[in-house]
Amino acid sequence: MQAGALNKRRFSSVLSTEWPLYLFLAPAVVVTILFAYLPMFSNIIAFMDYNIMAGWMGLASPWAGFKNFTKMFHDEQFWPLVWRTFYYSVVRLVTGQPAPFILALLINEVRNRLFKRTVQTIFYLPHFVSWVTIASLAYWFLTTDTSGVLNNVRQVLGAQNRIIYMKFPSNFPWVLAITGIIKEAGWGTIIYLAAISGVDAQLYEAAKIDGAGRWKQFVHVTFPSILPTTVILLIFSFGGLFASNFDQIYNLQNPMIKYDTNTINVYVYYTGVQSGKYSAAAALGLFQGVINATIMLGVNWFAKKVSGHGFF
Repeated sequence: MQAGALNKRRFSSVLSTEWPLYLFLAPAVVVTILFAYLPMFSNIIAFMDYNIMAGWMGLASPWAGFKNFTKMFHDEQFWPLVWRTFYYSVVRLVTGQPAPFILALLINEVRNRLFKRTVQTIFYLPHFVSWVTIASLAYWFLTTDTSGVLNNVRQVLGAQNRIIYMKFPSNFPWVLAITGIIKEAGWGTIIYLAAISGVDAQLYEAAKIDGAGRWKQFVHVTFPSILPTTVILLIFSFGGLFASNFDQIYNLQNPMIKYDTNTINVYVYYTGVQSGKYSAAAALGLFQGVINATIMLGVNWFAKKVSGHGFF
């Protein structure tokens, strides 16, 4: 009880002196509650034969128990959706997670401050471009028209035919990986650069005195110092291992490969918003959310066991 009272007193003293910071934090907390926590209550419609016209917001709809989940597991599209969602997420994780880490290390080695800031800005900018624009640029790059850069290069090298790359579902994961790196790698370097900048310069000086080159400085100084940050980011990434970037996939799809490139997120949109099957969409979304939460908790536990670092 004494410890609890002491913590309460400490929080009160901090709040009395740092209240402007908490005031700045308040809008973010309100937005998080409104758009992240309150919508969780709508998962109840996964257990109903939901009809939006039934009573207040459709909450007078009859209960269906686990009927929607039973139908979901017996749907012929379900397991292909599960596999495709997992496969695309693994491709994006394997290609996208190392990219900002490596880029941050390379940028950190640049000594000219003007050039360094210019490079950072160039790599940051794609993050602020919408996926609609990125998808349009990707199609322009891969098109069979005379403006198709990749096909033009192939013809210069002697190819006779022009390939419709986005016609084949097998090419879709690699388009996701490349566009994901282009758009988000630069933005992801911010946290890594902040972590690297926080490393004590005296550690590098000591390593140099001991004869450590750049590689050994990275192995024995930089990497151990930023390991906690790296682990936290990996946990978050694994937390989305059974998810997919809806904006990216939806905008990169085309009618020729739409059926063969659907993931759970996109299928939930087609089922719920376009077809009006709200209960089926909610059941599928709830299933995905539970799997994601389970994976994140499991990875967090494993990371704590192996590295001693974790999110909680």
